[in-house]
Amino acid sequence: MALSFTLLCSTSPIFSDMSQESGTTPALLNLENQLADTITVIQTLMVNVGNLTQQVIHLMQNVALMQANQNFLPPAPILQPSPCNFPLPPSPQYQPLPPPSPLELAQDQVAPMPSSSRIREPKIATPLPFSGKRDDTESFINRCCLYMNGRKSEFLDEDAKIYWILSYMQTGSAKTWRNYIVALMYKGQQSFSTSDELLKEINRKFGDTDKKTTQLLKIRTIQQEDRSADEPVQEFEKAALEAGYKGYPLVVEFKRSLNSGLRRRLMELRPMPMTIQQWYDKAITMDCQ
Repeated sequence: MALSFTLLCSTSPIFSDMSQESGTTPALLNLENQLADTITVIQTLMVNVGNLTQQVIHLMQNVALMQANQNFLPPAPILQPSPCNFPLPPSPQYQPLPPPSPLELAQDQVAPMPSSSRIREPKIATPLPFSGKRDDTESFINRCCLYMNGRKSEFLDEDAKIYWILSYMQTGSAKTWRNYIVALMYKGQQSFSTSDELLKEINRKFGDTDKKTTQLLKIRTIQQEDRSADEPVQEFEKAALEAGYKGYPLVVEFKRSLNSGLRRRLMELRPMPMTIQQWYDKAITMDCQ
């Protein structure tokens, strides 16, 4: 087809006349060059069309062959009767269960978990609102730690603990400091990675920075007065532990803090108490008599 088109173009009187007159003017020369390029493009396209036609024919032959193979599958073998090919009665032991109804499926999905599998955390009192007073700082920090460790399921992450602690700083200087810290957090200028960092900062800001000296002074000012002996004993134990105060000087301070009647009866004991713990125990025992 491409060859016949080429021969037609070369033998046509129109093209031969144009080629004879092509040397007369530049315009005719340009037109002759354009026609030659066009003929080349047409010839290339006709060759490509012929190739595509052969590919389509080949594909159609393959499709027809595949359909013919599917239509001529070998017939299924006919089972011959056999002594073993007899129907067995269904056994009630192996009968399949009917599928569950939509209502039963819905009830299974919303069924509550057994009470034995639930984790029951202890009931712990929340901290009292913190005002920033130095005497209340240690108690506030301890109550926050107790609640967060005892009710861990209520806190998704450390950020939740941090916001929870700040929410209890509601009055006084604690409220002012909280508002300042929150403003810095929103600006990205202040951040706490953990709740422990926040509690340490609260203790540094509002707590006693020289707790040892404070507890030493407290030991020298504790008085029993009209209280039972177990109350000053508890104060002495706590203050002595935090101040690192021990030995005979602690015994002297403890005897001084007791009422004169209880102190005289303790001094008359034989044998007398030797350690501070013995003085604690004897003071509580004799004060109850």
